[in-house]
Amino acid sequence: MRKILFFISYIVIATCTFAQTKSLPVDSIPKGYFVTHSRAELMQKFSDLPLGIKVNDSIPAIIQKVEKYLINYQPQKKYPDDVFAKEAVLQAFISFKEGGYGIGAILADSKGKIIFKGHNSQIQKHRSDLHAEMTLLTDFEESPVSKQYLNIYVYNPGLTVYSSAEPCPMCFIRLASARVNTKYCCPGPDDGMANRVDCLPSSWRDLAHKYPCKKDQSSPVLQKISHLMFFSYLLDNRGPK
Repeated sequence: MRKILFFISYIVIATCTFAQTKSLPVDSIPKGYFVTHSRAELMQKFSDLPLGIKVNDSIPAIIQKVEKYLINYQPQKKYPDDVFAKEAVLQAFISFKEGGYGIGAILADSKGKIIFKGHNSQIQKHRSDLHAEMTLLTDFEESPVSKQYLNIYVYNPGLTVYSSAEPCPMCFIRLASARVNTKYCCPGPDDGMANRVDCLPSSWRDLAHKYPCKKDQSSPVLQKISHLMFFSYLLDNRGPK
């Protein structure tokens, strides 16, 4: 009788544990996710997402599937920055598709209207300075659209840059000097500057604190895709040798 009761108890506990496991959100971000070391690891992460990608897919197949998913992706209302994150990641995808580094950025006004877009063009244009945020700000400042949003080179209050990835030191300083707020979709594992503000000289540190650069509130799936775009160079080792 004891054996029967033990067996029944075991089945009940196992069933409950399985149900709890199945009910865990699949759209979560494991600790350490935002560091990828190899092409194999990158492909495994691609295949784990609902993009339809398989670990042995070719780069053209990956591009096609990522593009289809992003175009059809509907921003989720429970994530306030999802609309902007999607557009920034789409810009990152454009660079990836062009053969560049997968990082993108957009500029929005105080009402949430997207007024300009840009993406990393270092490889495409053979320019070391053309990070996504640098390209965005330069092209915007040189456009007729910017006249209503700028005081010489300082941005009017209420403008926000949304980047697919945490800005590097160069972009971080440019954003601070323009006096624009910044939000990013995924953290930079090595070169991100948002959590290193106190490393700056005092004048730059004070300025950066006035115009914060912080993590956005976007869906985990967009954060993951943003990270994979960031590390997409691992697919074919693009960039300087």
